[in-house]
Amino acid sequence: MRIDLPHGYWNPKIELMPKDRLRQLQLKRLQEAIRYAWKNSPFYRNLMARHSVAPDDFLTLEDFFRKFPITCREDLDRDQLENPPFGTRMAISMEKALRYHATSGTTGKPAVRAFDTERDWIWGADAWAASLYNFGVRPSDVVMIAFGYGSFIGFWGAHYAFEKIGCRVHPTGSMDTKTRIQMILDLGITVLCCTPSYAIRMLHVANEEGIDLAAGSQLSMVVVAGEPGASISSTREIIEKGFDAHLGDFMGTTETAGMIASTCSRRSGGLHINEDRYLTEVVDPNSLEPVGYGKRGMMVVTPLIKEAMPLLRYATNDIVIMERGDFCSCGRTLDLLMGGILGRYDDMVKVRGVQLTPQMIEEIVRGFPEVEEFFTTVEDRDGLDTLLIKFELKEGKNPALAEQVARDIKEHAKKSLGLSPEVSVEPHNSLPRFELKARRFKDLRVKAN
Repeated sequence: MRIDLPHGYWNPKIELMPKDRLRQLQLKRLQEAIRYAWKNSPFYRNLMARHSVAPDDFLTLEDFFRKFPITCREDLDRDQLENPPFGTRMAISMEKALRYHATSGTTGKPAVRAFDTERDWIWGADAWAASLYNFGVRPSDVVMIAFGYGSFIGFWGAHYAFEKIGCRVHPTGSMDTKTRIQMILDLGITVLCCTPSYAIRMLHVANEEGIDLAAGSQLSMVVVAGEPGASISSTREIIEKGFDAHLGDFMGTTETAGMIASTCSRRSGGLHINEDRYLTEVVDPNSLEPVGYGKRGMMVVTPLIKEAMPLLRYATNDIVIMERGDFCSCGRTLDLLMGGILGRYDDMVKVRGVQLTPQMIEEIVRGFPEVEEFFTTVEDRDGLDTLLIKFELKEGKNPALAEQVARDIKEHAKKSLGLSPEVSVEPHNSLPRFELKARRFKDLRVKAN
């Protein structure tokens, strides 16, 4: 039976700070960050000069939201292409650069290269530590990090944060899934840290090996990041039930080099923002005007403590809804992202007039327990946009179920989306598997130039 997680505060001075004082802290740090970027980062000095703004123009947070230009991913891409290999955002000498990371090439774009200084890394690990501790991780926990430890920032920060809390950490690098499952059983692992896709993959492999991780392991928490699966109710149910553990959603980006928001253990579906470190806005993706609390929009984030490569008003393209955190039952005054990351605007496609995101398809398909893996494409079939969903049955399931499941998925999609897809059953282990960010959705239509 799933145990209740401990409740507490990593940094109560910040987490319980009255909102007006928190805003004052954010403004102080923001003004310092703008002055620092102006002085040390050619990218931001040139950006401010082009928009006729200077550090002294920002006396309030509202001044910043109203006057400072938004930085887009395309701006970073262009800067690095025109000024290879690292662009002009760097605010330090290469001698002070401590760690290198690159994005995983989200939505097919080239990787953004990023550096951290020692101070960046300490602050980043502390942001992770605050988020993990607030979720329920304690020094007595034994942690497995199922992550390949490449240049993608992934769970690097989590590793150091678990150590900072005092946990025993078992990094598993390039180990295969069967070995990791056996380690969970043999070493008394209590916290598993991976992507949602890989958590589900571990459950499938365990089932094939005749292992019941819910009954046979000591896991109490699964910490996931890297993709929005934990905010999808059907995916969340699979992971929590399969491990009999609490699922925590943790979100950050390589560009910001830290943990922006994480699951509140008392507020279902809410992720508290680390507001002392990140100034977060939600704007309309087209007008870039603020939408306010409770409305869907694009997240724009400013790391308030970033030394190597400053980042100001960065448009993440993530779809979010922000809620004021004054009265959260956990006691924290930090604002929340309700439902986590709801999707990405650059993943959104239109099929026969219907706006779709990969998360909408996953919500439907993961609702069928007979399905092990799936893959979705949008294609041009005889001049007609067509949504195709391919899926595999779990090993050991009666093949006679396949056609019925296909019909049920098609019917559910038609009701939920107003769109009737083509659904096909694929041979077992024929579709891609993922350890890091899953790529289960491709738009294969030829786009007009």
